[in-house]
Amino acid sequence: MAKGLAENNKNRQVYDVLQSNTAQLQSDVFLDNGMGVALWSNSHGTTVYDKPNHHTLSYYVQGGKNTKRSTRGGDIYGGQDKLCLMPINHRSVWHYADPFSFFHFYFEQSHLQAFAEQVFDKEGRHIELKERTFTDDPFVNQLIRQNMLPLDWTSTTDQLMLSHAQQMMLLHLVRQHCHEPFKKALPTGGLSPVNQRRVMDYIEASLSHSFTLSDLAAISQLSDFHFARMFKVSFGCTPHQYVLEQRVKRAKTLLSQSEFSLSDISAMCGFSSQQHLSQQFKQRVGFSPASYRRSQNVR
Repeated sequence: MAKGLAENNKNRQVYDVLQSNTAQLQSDVFLDNGMGVALWSNSHGTTVYDKPNHHTLSYYVQGGKNTKRSTRGGDIYGGQDKLCLMPINHRSVWHYADPFSFFHFYFEQSHLQAFAEQVFDKEGRHIELKERTFTDDPFVNQLIRQNMLPLDWTSTTDQLMLSHAQQMMLLHLVRQHCHEPFKKALPTGGLSPVNQRRVMDYIEASLSHSFTLSDLAAISQLSDFHFARMFKVSFGCTPHQYVLEQRVKRAKTLLSQSEFSLSDISAMCGFSSQQHLSQQFKQRVGFSPASYRRSQNVR
């Protein structure tokens, strides 16, 4: 589901500027949908962005009071939980004086345009992202801190949730941070019974492999955003949560009916590691996989 940076850096100019500067990369992932996220830290220096060919959302996770953007009207200082939006082709100069960490979300104009057309059924050619510098946005704060940062970005299962969070971020940006924003999305219900069965069958057959939100949406011939919303109406949970439940369910069967090792079972159920299996299993079942297996062998 995630591609290596080498395949994506053509349209990642802000990312490249930071890599060649004083910033330190903590983690990153670029999904097959062409969008990416990265967590950075920095403590000193100056960064200049000169007309990047993509949009960047920047969110200050920790620190940043002595980070500033120089503008013609004077310096603007940042701080924890502050949001910056750096649209395509913008210019900006930033100075750093103290340690801080920040989150970046990279996306292209085509993502914004396609999202506006798919979700709002309106022409998206002229949609334009506003430039923001150190503003407050409670929705972005909650989405990043509660839904994006806690995820294991290397896990194909968690990448499903990350992809869904990206869709929610785009929806919010289109509604709140674009010139002439779109307000009312198309109405949506649940998936049809036929599509529910098709999606369930696909997930069941693919549990040991990685697959994307786009793969699931394609089964119903829907956009990622509409599929995720309609899936939740039909199943009462997100696709990410449903897939985790099915993987844990299969693990329970294998633990009680086979002698496979925990490492083998984690791979057969599509978990990224034995540790990931143990974490999700205990969270949903209340026991560790080993304890559950012992309890099933008690006669």
